[in-house]
Amino acid sequence: MPSLLVTGGTRGIGLAICKAFAAKGWSVATCYHRDEAAAEDARKALSALSADFLLTQCDVAQPAQTETLVQAAVEKFGRLDCAIHNAGATWNARLLNIEEAQWDDTLGVHLKASFGLAKAALRPMLRQKSGHLVFISSVAASTGNIGQGSYTAAKAGIVGFARSLAREYGVKNVRANVVCPGFHKTRLAEGLTPEAEQAIRKRHFLGRTTDLNEVTDFLLWLAGTQTVSGQLFNLDSRLPGWL
Repeated sequence: MPSLLVTGGTRGIGLAICKAFAAKGWSVATCYHRDEAAAEDARKALSALSADFLLTQCDVAQPAQTETLVQAAVEKFGRLDCAIHNAGATWNARLLNIEEAQWDDTLGVHLKASFGLAKAALRPMLRQKSGHLVFISSVAASTGNIGQGSYTAAKAGIVGFARSLAREYGVKNVRANVVCPGFHKTRLAEGLTPEAEQAIRKRHFLGRTTDLNEVTDFLLWLAGTQTVSGQLFNLDSRLPGWL
């Protein structure tokens, strides 16, 4: 049975990923940071799909904690076939209004956590001579967003980091790819007004945003590939939509 680890898998896109993979027979490990209520809801949802899952607390910005999470997943499942870094956070403020600690927090959850997860996951993947690292980024990495300098910097950094990993470890049969899932009404976007949401939709060629099922279907396909690495996949049609 293939195994998956997803960071930030107790709500939003992360939970949808966990549920989709569990429904397809994957063993799933995931984590949460502080939201115990969301973690309990996720535990119930995953237990209804599979008995073979792991859910634990982890601050992904702390590499030592991520290392412990990966080790627990490998001990439980025997291997780690795919690791998806999905956990996210942002402080929305223009540059002159953001504090250094807020900048560090955003880069920690996105970029430093990518480093921690990749380093921890590479060890079992190299032992088993196969593995796939997937990083969730954003179209904002190429467009920028007003009031999201730290978020866009982190998401752009993830793209370069993943491409470097693809070059470094492709010879060892470890793949690294980036997915930009498009706009979804997750907790990071909960403050948007209906008018702002409609404005986002109008920026798409198709006049609509991506459905969560489209995202999870794509990730299921990508996780199963053996010859795709070093790529960025943008799952919506906003301009400019390609890096």
